[in-house]
Amino acid sequence: MKGKFIVLEGVDGSGKTTLAKRIAEAVGGADLTFEPTKGVLGAALRSGSFGDIPPAAEALMFAADRAIHTEEIKKALDSGRWVICDRYLGSTVAYQSASFGDAADWDWLLSMQSKSVIEPDMTILLDIDPEVSLKRVNSRGEEISRFEKLDFLKKVRSAYLRLADILDYQVVDATMDPEKVAETVLGIMEKKGLYAPQ
Repeated sequence: MKGKFIVLEGVDGSGKTTLAKRIAEAVGGADLTFEPTKGVLGAALRSGSFGDIPPAAEALMFAADRAIHTEEIKKALDSGRWVICDRYLGSTVAYQSASFGDAADWDWLLSMQSKSVIEPDMTILLDIDPEVSLKRVNSRGEEISRFEKLDFLKKVRSAYLRLADILDYQVVDATMDPEKVAETVLGIMEKKGLYAPQ
């Protein structure tokens, strides 16, 4: 039996990592993965080693990293394993459209990934006010990435909500207690026939 593919989207600090672990526990185990990956391209994107490059070039690099990652995801799913991915197609569209600003070409951002992605069984958007998410990130004492600027993240959040309408994401209030978020998501999964409580 083929495994299930669940994608979690949202800005940093929205609770994706915590939720991924909770879903994996509820379904009896899953491969937890993320983007950008630990691969050559993903690691370079994470470290910023490419420097200040044009948004289009960056979008293509994220898409290339995803194309490689997707092949790994397919193998896991074909072997019957669940895969829970922290960021996927939506992240490139949300973050790169914010980088492009008014010049963002949504059709291009979606179409240039069309051959390198697969459709998840469900995508959850953990929606949160960027001011709250940044406070969470700061409280963890983590290094702040160049993407984690309030005005920029407001654009990202707006793009994510637009994507949710276009691609039928399940939008969940990420300001709730983590256990309540997990309970809400598992309830959605149950209604969609993806999960049955033991």
